Amino acid sequence: MLLALSVGVALFCALQCVALATATRHAVVAARDLDAGLVIATGDVEMVEIPDHDALRHALGRPDDAVGLVTQTRIEKGDVLLITDVGELPQVPEHHTVIDVRLGLGQHSFPIGTVVELRSAQACADDARASPEGCVVSSHAVVMAQPRLDDTGSTVTQMAMSAVEALQVLGAQEHGTLIAARGAS
Repeated sequence: MLLALSVGVALFCALQCVALATATRHAVVAARDLDAGLVIATGDVEMVEIPDHDALRHALGRPDDAVGLVTQTRIEKGDVLLITDVGELPQVPEHHTVIDVRLGLGQHSFPIGTVVELRSAQACADDARASPEGCVVSSHAVVMAQPRLDDTGSTVTQMAMSAVEALQVLGAQEHGTLIAARGAS
């Protein structure tokens, strides 16, 4: 009986030594499913302690490292965030382009990564969609940068959108003012 107790204590001690010898690290994980192009907020991520491994050398170590960055791909709840999963700018989707969009005077800027709908006061032509609030020339434009002055002194904002919508926007802004409305699909 004493032998069995001694073996049990020795086994327990050995397991404790192994457990204590396992290196861990802090890593940032998604607190919920995060779609690509999302600007990460404090509640979107959390920190966990996980076993250390070489595969995690590019994992973000603090939630503050992720907040304000833009997801480059879809990230599932509980996934570790790697530096390649986030960036300063949203990824430009396939078959999309980035153009300078000239918005109306007094239009407030939107945070990078915001999806907006672009509307024109002009009558709709071609593939544009009529709306009570104006002609929709882009139903899904992503803000890629803060507004800046172009070579002519006009304020422009870089936005990503499909090539078809980019052509509509370029044509519409030559004939009148465009506005951006947040919360578009």
